[in-house]
Amino acid sequence: MTIKTQTLLMVTLLLVIAVVATAGVMVWGSRRGLLAEGETQGLVIARLLARSAAFGARVTSDVEKAIGEQMVVEATIAAHLVALGEMAGVGPEEINRRLKQIADDTVLDEIWITDEKGHAYLRNITEVDFTFSPDRERQPQAHAFWTLLTGKNKAVIQEARQREIDTQVFKYVGVAGVDKPRIVQVGYHAAMLRQLQQRMGLTRLVNQLVSEGSVIAIRVLDKNMITVEYAESFRDKKLPEPTETDLADWRRLVSEGRSSSSLEASLLNVLAPIGEEGGELKGGAILVTLPTAHVQAAIQNRIRIATVVSALVLLLGSVIAIFCAKRISRPIVDLTEMTRRIAAGDFTQRIAISGRNENGVLAGL
Repeated sequence: MTIKTQTLLMVTLLLVIAVVATAGVMVWGSRRGLLAEGETQGLVIARLLARSAAFGARVTSDVEKAIGEQMVVEATIAAHLVALGEMAGVGPEEINRRLKQIADDTVLDEIWITDEKGHAYLRNITEVDFTFSPDRERQPQAHAFWTLLTGKNKAVIQEARQREIDTQVFKYVGVAGVDKPRIVQVGYHAAMLRQLQQRMGLTRLVNQLVSEGSVIAIRVLDKNMITVEYAESFRDKKLPEPTETDLADWRRLVSEGRSSSSLEASLLNVLAPIGEEGGELKGGAILVTLPTAHVQAAIQNRIRIATVVSALVLLLGSVIAIFCAKRISRPIVDLTEMTRRIAAGDFTQRIAISGRNENGVLAGL
């Protein structure tokens, strides 16, 4: 192998290594930059959701309080109407029929009106016979309204909770009778409050973000790593549920106050802990799953650009390498030829090689 060939191969190899390394670094840097941008987007969404969750909870609480005050008005109106009806001689059957009609035609679910002993003889749910008791052990939910019979309270507003007669959750409000000691109680099923929360709180925001298509899925977890809200845009397939290992890793990250991101196939998962801004969800986490199709497309585009640029650089570098190899090897070729002739007995050979490098010195000897 001639020096020219060796020089050409060496220069070309070094050129290829340099170009490939540069292109690889460019592609890797682009990939990391695009993924970092996606991670930042996920963190922004997670923190927005955390703040929105706390705000939604406060708004829902304020609205529920306003609903309780409105229920006091409803119960008071019912107390006056029943007093007028009985004063006018309207019987219990007709009053119950009217109460049932009111409940059927409005969002109000239940109306319970008692006598002086706490027996609800007027009600829209006629198939249930109920008597209030002051015994907390017997009636953990309903006993709170006994004070309306004793005159201790004029109104009682109770938070939504499970009642005694079944496992359903209701919000009840009661007022004292206006004509005699009695309990006048109205109630809403907790489903109404849940619907209100979904319309105003975190559920609506999560579903709206996912439905827009820029987010694949959002999972909101409380401090026990139990999912409290979840939505995803996939229809034909479902994302896998988190494993115990996943939950353990998330607990560790939340305890350390760190966020994390992981790339799985074409999905980017970003986990962010919920801090003080999350209110009741403090200590939980939000997992945002983002599509990476645009990232993959951008990376492929960068790879194509890097490939074209690398090919052009290699082509130009090869031409330069050939020229340089030829220029470097020409004096050595001439010296080799002159030495071969001198070795054959021809001492008249001379070669004109200028320069102060080793080739010029060797030619002058």
